[in-house]
Amino acid sequence: MPWAITFRDPSSLAPLNVPLHPTQLYESAAGFGIFIALMFLRRVNHFQGLLFWYYLLFYAAARFFLEFYRDDPRGWVVEGVLSTSQGIGIPVAFLSLYMILRKKSPPNSAKKS
Repeated sequence: MPWAITFRDPSSLAPLNVPLHPTQLYESAAGFGIFIALMFLRRVNHFQGLLFWYYLLFYAAARFFLEFYRDDPRGWVVEGVLSTSQGIGIPVAFLSLYMILRKKSPPNSAKKS
């Protein structure tokens, strides 16, 4: 791949002298994409905290897929299949989806007497 990054600094945590995907750039692009999506979604803010849950959902999904391209053994939830970040991202994504989809009453819906 022509855009590969090769780390040569011995103090680097990445494997040395091995062409790797530039996942730092991928994650930066994903972060910018999430920012753009949140800027559009803020117009449909149905309840306090909705953008927070969207951010967690989008970041967990992005990180889940980026982990397939990372080549740094930082731990596994399921050996060789599911990294620690993916293992954390799955429940975070499900919790976020639940919080986004659950019915929330409007903030001023309390009965006035």
